[in-house]
Amino acid sequence: MSSRLVRGLIALTVLAVLAAGWFGWSWWRTAHDDESRRAADRDAVLSAASDALVTLNTIDYHNPQPAVDKWVQVTTGQLGKTIGGDKQTQLDQAKSSKTVATATLNQAAVVSVQGDAARVIAVLDVRLSTNDAPAAQNRSRLTADLQRTPQGWKVSGVQAAS
Repeated sequence: MSSRLVRGLIALTVLAVLAAGWFGWSWWRTAHDDESRRAADRDAVLSAASDALVTLNTIDYHNPQPAVDKWVQVTTGQLGKTIGGDKQTQLDQAKSSKTVATATLNQAAVVSVQGDAARVIAVLDVRLSTNDAPAAQNRSRLTADLQRTPQGWKVSGVQAAS
């Protein structure tokens, strides 16, 4: 090999190592900055809230136990205690009113994330039937408060939004 070719290959190798180092450092810095963590938190909050709000608006009186159990799983704080403590009441109400409700998420957005607390607004389309009447389509606008728990983000409060 000619010395000119060897010097060219060495220069190219040095440039490749420098480029790899630069891109590796840039990736590491981006992966560990506060903005990336906030974005990851917002994504986790949105996902958890979307799933939980659909869960909290879905039940079938033919077999309400799984739905109420899921309600307990996706909630925390006073809301979780209320639902968990009133499980039998929830089951009895669903059966006596013959409630069948299915929800789908239309839209949701994270309003804020501050530490271990977050707020989400959402629009759900809910098909609701009671007492064996034909199902009616309803649109629910909700504000949900979420709390970070060891098991992930859970709903700690839900209010109707105007």
